[in-house]
Amino acid sequence: MRYSVNCNQCGQEFIAETETPGKQKFRCPYCGSVLLCQLGEDKPFRTKARSVLPLVDSRTISPKQEAKLPIAKVKVLAKVTSEKLQAMKQSIVEGTENVSQIAVAATNTTEEYLSKSSSKLQAFQEKYSDGNLWIFFGFSFAFILLIFVGLFICAQVVNFVYESHNLLFKEYIEMKNNLGF
Repeated sequence: MRYSVNCNQCGQEFIAETETPGKQKFRCPYCGSVLLCQLGEDKPFRTKARSVLPLVDSRTISPKQEAKLPIAKVKVLAKVTSEKLQAMKQSIVEGTENVSQIAVAATNTTEEYLSKSSSKLQAFQEKYSDGNLWIFFGFSFAFILLIFVGLFICAQVVNFVYESHNLLFKEYIEMKNNLGF
């Protein structure tokens, strides 16, 4: 059955098409707002005050109106069955198995790399009596150097942005003056 509905937001009129009377949600084809409509005979409705949505007026339509108004249809969601739930559960289990295999492979690769690098550090520590101190200062120096390089690069980027902004602003002012604004 088709009903004429006026949107609460934009005030435009459109046709709402549904098979079952009662409360239905429709999206306005003009502004896109979702409307809760009571179609057909009124049924008693009780709810908590916080979840009350305003109902939209609806009435049956004439053939003249039907020709010129857009149609909004009810979208009915399929009910979840036990087969669908089992299929979803199986896909989740397969996904977790794949993730666990990837994690095991990544752990093995990381463990191999760390054992090689730690063996090189151990060899350096065994070769020199103050190897721990040299390693500490070496990594500290590399960290400080990396910080200075990062700050220098950031300063150059900020300087470039500042100069290009000044150049663009200067060109804008000159063009504005040349055009006589």
